[in-house]
Amino acid sequence: MDDKAVYGITALRYSGNQIVEAMMGLVDSNMEHWDLGPAPTRLVEVVDRLVEGDTVITLFQDERGYLAPGPQVQVDVLPEGVETLALAEERPGRNLEDLPRF
Repeated sequence: MDDKAVYGITALRYSGNQIVEAMMGLVDSNMEHWDLGPAPTRLVEVVDRLVEGDTVITLFQDERGYLAPGPQVQVDVLPEGVETLALAEERPGRNLEDLPRF
């Protein structure tokens, strides 16, 4: 049985062009509801969840206003050695830049 948590990101906060926080919550195992609703989460905490082996996905609003699962999030390292977030796959309208900002 896989007991790793699944977290969802609904929005991002930037400082300049760097991600500094994510609006992140714990998604239930059916990915239909929140076990713990989204709250501002520092980038280092998101990276820690990924390093620990938890799954982090993006969640985008669909045409009906419901949150729909998007691509999985992974850790990326910028040329200057700074950790940031990236997506495992890019899809039109489903990129990190497409998430709302808070």
